[in-house]
Amino acid sequence: MNIDLLIKMANEIGDFFAGAQGNDAQAASRDVANHIKRYWEPRMRAQMLKYYEERQGAGLTDLAKNAVALLHAASQAPPATPGTAGASGAAGAPAKGAGT
Repeated sequence: MNIDLLIKMANEIGDFFAGAQGNDAQAASRDVANHIKRYWEPRMRAQMLKYYEERQGAGLTDLAKNAVALLHAASQAPPATPGTAGASGAAGAPAKGAGT
């Protein structure tokens, strides 16, 4: 797909969520990122992420750029492995007093 169309779409999605969220730019950025993740075809997302890496999101509004930055950061994070999700404590561990 033409990157200019993807930029336009991302900016329009950002405009929509900016109006829906008032002044909370972080929530609006998360909403835009979630929308792109849920509804854009994987090749469209990949093309936008590649563009973001190459051009730092030139042409995107600040809101859309922040949303794509969130998606980019998530794509660079190592995948979660089973057993590490509850590393801070209780996931999968028996409750205190269980079995006594």
